[in-house]
Amino acid sequence: MDNENNLDIDAKYIDELYEWYLNDNLTINRRYQRKLVWTIKEKQELISSLLKKYPIPLLLFVRTNNKREILDGLQRLEAIMSFIEQRYPVNGEYFNLDSMVLTKEKKDSGELVQKLPIMSRQESSGIARYKFAISEYSSDNEDIDEVFRRINSNGKRLSRQEIRCAGCTTYFSDLVRIISTTIRGDTTHTETLALKNVHSISIASDKLDYGINIDNHFYVRNNVLIKSNIRESLDEELVSNILAYIMLEEKPLSSSDALDGFYGVRDTTHTLSDRNALDKYIKLHSVPRIKENYIYVYDIIDDLFKNNNFKKHVLGEQSRSHECPRYYQVVFLAFYDLLINKNKVIKDKKKLLEQLKNVGSKKIIDVTEASRWKGESREKSVDDLVAHIDRFFKMSPKGAENQVNTTEINTLLTNSKTEQTYYDFKQGIYTLDKKTKIDKKCLSKIVETCVAIHNINKTVTGYILVGIAEDSHVCKMLDEIYGKSEVKVVNGFHLIGVDREATNETNGLDGYFLRIKQFIEESNINKKLKMQILKDITFCIYEDKHILKITIKSTGEVCAYNNTIYVRQGANNKEIKGIDEQNVIYSLYNS
Repeated sequence: MDNENNLDIDAKYIDELYEWYLNDNLTINRRYQRKLVWTIKEKQELISSLLKKYPIPLLLFVRTNNKREILDGLQRLEAIMSFIEQRYPVNGEYFNLDSMVLTKEKKDSGELVQKLPIMSRQESSGIARYKFAISEYSSDNEDIDEVFRRINSNGKRLSRQEIRCAGCTTYFSDLVRIISTTIRGDTTHTETLALKNVHSISIASDKLDYGINIDNHFYVRNNVLIKSNIRESLDEELVSNILAYIMLEEKPLSSSDALDGFYGVRDTTHTLSDRNALDKYIKLHSVPRIKENYIYVYDIIDDLFKNNNFKKHVLGEQSRSHECPRYYQVVFLAFYDLLINKNKVIKDKKKLLEQLKNVGSKKIIDVTEASRWKGESREKSVDDLVAHIDRFFKMSPKGAENQVNTTEINTLLTNSKTEQTYYDFKQGIYTLDKKTKIDKKCLSKIVETCVAIHNINKTVTGYILVGIAEDSHVCKMLDEIYGKSEVKVVNGFHLIGVDREATNETNGLDGYFLRIKQFIEESNINKKLKMQILKDITFCIYEDKHILKITIKSTGEVCAYNNTIYVRQGANNKEIKGIDEQNVIYSLYNS
């Protein structure tokens, strides 16, 4: 496109940027933006620079759909807005909410609570009146990607993987990003996200009480990688290496140079051929299917090692290595071959785990510690491990279906934090008393919510999870009725499962599942929507508990329940009354 006169230079005070922030005028596009990884020290140093009136690099925005998409300056803006909103202190003090009109209004309304001790009003006002140079850019997606790549490709603080990813939007790079965010937990319902929701998916440091805590991440917990590796995107390198091995017939090197080739950082006839082969594989098998297979294998390994440290188990207690990504690659690829390619399931977890003990130190897995790990050497290790553990697997007619769904549930819970409109959670379908009767109002509310979520827009996908409580009070009531059960808490949600409730049914979980399906079947809703819900409804397994997942997808037309139209507003359903309101809903649905 013609780029003449599409760049505007301006300056804005921080209190003006904060107003944009509150009005959802500042957004990010995760298609190309790197993850939030600043530590609390880095955030505090930025605020210190504001207090000292030091110059700070300009902010670059792209004008899109009457909003400003952040092209450069995401980490800075998130740090500033989080400081203003009391998420961390500087020099032991919190931003003075009385120093800005908008924060005072939020304080007076109870939306923000002033934390102590308070920074002086003079210093806080100085931050609010700090003037940022900003640049606003108008262009199409292709130009935006290229601008982002050029801004970031020479960044001194970027890791090698972040430089590879800067502005790279190939099928392969997108797939690696999607799988990596799913495993890390910093997922979002849509690619575009308002800046004011971004803090909830930042990679949290030890001293921040918000964002994604990776201390309990499988990689970190099991010494596959260390925390700083995640910050430097080595988890994405790990996923890239595994995917390339799965997709390419000629097994590639596991090396930095090979990764450069997959991302197009350098070009030779061979690397171009590999990239074409990767894209062809992804088009043939589809991103959702590849992701599903990958996450399934990841979850199976996670579940297998939940009571054992991966590195210590595979390499032995005496291993001095801090991490073991190449050993994990081999185990993952061996499991992938058995579970996906050969359509098997684990026959005996205990014996399989015992068979995997010290496979690294016994040289069944033979890893090269040099920077280049040859494809044939990696392939031999995978084949040797498959032969070593194969007898602890058996054929499964269902393949990877209806097994462990831990990562999927974690993803839905995380996404609901930033886009709650598309999600709803129910503890169950029975009354919370000793009578334990079917709660028909709850079942009716589930169907109503399906319709309300469906009516958001014509491209919607939403979810209702049954077996999730949003407060501990419900857990206590269930314990009184059914007896105590250990409950895992994820992102503030209590994963209680429906297993205890299902004991009220003659046929247990099957009867429970059938009861909900029958209620939906008999409900007065659009036939097309009803068929879609009944087709996709399923149980997910989270550790030892069953969560019922109801998926809602658009049918292409506004739907009603008992001749009443509902639409989702925040976490609630709104009944649409009158022709004027209905016309607005029809217009919004089709926009």
